Amino acid sequence: MSKEEKLNIKEQNDTAMGIKKVKVRIMCNDFLRTIIKYECRGFAILLLLLFVSLNVSGQAVLLDKTTGQRISYAQILNSKGAVIGTTDIDGTLPQDLNDEVVTIQHIAYKPKSVKSSLFKEDIPIYLNPIEYQLNAVTVTAKNREYIHLKTYFRSYQLNDSCMKYFRDGYLDFFIDTKHKDAERFAIKIRNFQNDSLIDMDKERANTLVDKYIYTPSLDGLTLMERLKKEGWKFTTDSIDSRLRLNEVVGGVIRIDTIQRVLRVEYDVLATKKKTPKTLFGYTTCLENYYQTENYIYNSEYQSYMDLINRKNYRKLFFSHKKDIKEQMIEIIDELYVLEHEYITKDEMKQYKKALKSKSNKPLVEWNMDNTIITPLAPQLERILNEDLSQVK
Repeated sequence: MSKEEKLNIKEQNDTAMGIKKVKVRIMCNDFLRTIIKYECRGFAILLLLLFVSLNVSGQAVLLDKTTGQRISYAQILNSKGAVIGTTDIDGTLPQDLNDEVVTIQHIAYKPKSVKSSLFKEDIPIYLNPIEYQLNAVTVTAKNREYIHLKTYFRSYQLNDSCMKYFRDGYLDFFIDTKHKDAERFAIKIRNFQNDSLIDMDKERANTLVDKYIYTPSLDGLTLMERLKKEGWKFTTDSIDSRLRLNEVVGGVIRIDTIQRVLRVEYDVLATKKKTPKTLFGYTTCLENYYQTENYIYNSEYQSYMDLINRKNYRKLFFSHKKDIKEQMIEIIDELYVLEHEYITKDEMKQYKKALKSKSNKPLVEWNMDNTIITPLAPQLERILNEDLSQVK
């Protein structure tokens, strides 16, 4: 038995300690290896309720309605759109919330409104996954020089639980598969802001603007590729495996064998110290930083050709030395792949030429396809429409 398998067994034993009521749906790794082996031979096998579900008495967990897998790092929003809690790596829901109707959101699932009082009961809460329409791609030796992605992004910021900034738009990316370089082209971008909150900002001799939303770029490597390069380990033949670097657990990798989707959820600060930074009398301290990426499942690797979407959640504290209290700032960044294809170098040049030509700019429709783009929580949609104004 390998060291990683022993650590997984110890983790499961530790979790089971003190549990009064346990509901178990379990499939052992040996059986999973058999399943994977037969799938490779072309057999169609349907797997339901794949993950071990442990319910601690008096505590609820968040589960995938299709697979029964736990959902890590989902945000819980109150009626005003404020993020009042998150699930942990095991999908455990917080119990210290006021009794009210809340909305649970995660990039891979449809938002759901429930009573927070249910979080104190030993029943699971289920989310319905987004049913991705995953199209097959023809690959030849000639056309693998570049990956072309058409994407939609949105980035929004909450200051003390109030939405202050929102940006969204359409971007095209060209990724050199050999040199791992990525080039970005902005097709259309919109910006919104909460003028009433901005008017309350204090003017100082050296003023730092507390604006953390951004237009995303792509590194040469996906999150999965980068984690492997940095030495993070996980069990490759498991549908639910912890990410480990030495003795540190920094996330989880889960595989949905029904939709053929792999999800990696990573705690960026797992191996880093939370060190405050000071400039011109302003202090910022990053408290939480979670990254999630979903891929078309490929047992060998996950490249940008396999990327479905990604999400970053950051929470930091921001203050000036003369402020009475610090601000809590939360930033949510999401990127959705609308279309993907392999292209040759000559095709890439033609695309870029067309994108640079004003007369050939593609028409943009702001109607979101909910089979690809996770709907914004209703309260955030309402706040965006009623409280923010578009910046020209």
